[in-house]
Amino acid sequence: MIHIREGLVVKILNDDKDIIEMLVNVNQKSYKAIAYPAITGRLSAGDRVVLNTTAVDLNLGTGGYHFVIMNKSCKQLTFENRGHLMKLKYTPIQIKTKTVEEEYPQIINDFTSLKGMPIITGSIHSMLPAVVAVIKAKKKDAKIAYIMTDGGALPIAFSHIVRDLKKRALIDCTISCGNAFGGDYEALNLYTALIAAKEIAKADVIIVIMGPGHAGTGTKFGFTGMEMANNAHIIASLGGIPICIPRVSFADKRKRHYGISHHFLTAIGLHCLVPCEIAFPIFPENKKRYIVHQYKKVNLDKKHKIYFLEEDTIAIMKKNQLCIQTMGRSLDEDPYFFKTAGACAVLLSKLLF
Repeated sequence: MIHIREGLVVKILNDDKDIIEMLVNVNQKSYKAIAYPAITGRLSAGDRVVLNTTAVDLNLGTGGYHFVIMNKSCKQLTFENRGHLMKLKYTPIQIKTKTVEEEYPQIINDFTSLKGMPIITGSIHSMLPAVVAVIKAKKKDAKIAYIMTDGGALPIAFSHIVRDLKKRALIDCTISCGNAFGGDYEALNLYTALIAAKEIAKADVIIVIMGPGHAGTGTKFGFTGMEMANNAHIIASLGGIPICIPRVSFADKRKRHYGISHHFLTAIGLHCLVPCEIAFPIFPENKKRYIVHQYKKVNLDKKHKIYFLEEDTIAIMKKNQLCIQTMGRSLDEDPYFFKTAGACAVLLSKLLF
């Protein structure tokens, strides 16, 4: 069940094309709220809005935002120049999108293979900045396409990381697939998103990572990062080479996420059915022993090809002013999380360029 409240927009904090951040007054108290113009239309101070307050009421990790369901001050909305395929289907906020399947059917139908193209996939949205920064440091003119799956946030506009990376020209185009929406291109599934990245966007580099909002339940299989295994299957089935980013941390105090997260070991170590390429950074000897012991327990090295590669990922990110956090931890507090993503970018560069 959802929690619904009515509020009054008192101030617009940020008004971008695809996302509006505002302050709303609910029962004489101010809250931050987000609206997506593709769903609500534009908003202004003084508008009365209907809000989904569930996540804030439950103290979940949404950044403390309510979400605008509708603008009561707007009596009618009609968006032109969109296609006929629906995302968020059969919900009160279903929206029509113009997908690559509808716009470029011949390209989709004529596609044969990715022809051995290495493609990076990861499970945590904050891996993305490290990957693109290292790739651009290796090859500045590489055209990078980011595919956002629907394992996390559905509106790509919710990702301040993507907005920032596009402004810095570290991502050249975006594709939202499944029920994710708002990319430069829309696709119904990951198969057509990959085809669009290669054949329509003409990308040199393709990265597949869900949006912000990775969810876990503390159970063996109950986490959204399980999609990495299927991502790898799809990449391989289309003739690509999956490069899978391990989730690594020596700052996370939870045993199941210390070193290589059980999420990665379960998805890629135990349930991935195709061979993948995996890279780790150069660790101090004690940390390397810990990592090797972990992956040998699930025969990761027998199923997949493992590399240890070095790049000064943290320095590259800082040079690009990418002061990103993961799980609330900074680059300096959790360096191996970012270094591992950077190592996979180095591997991709070696295989691709």
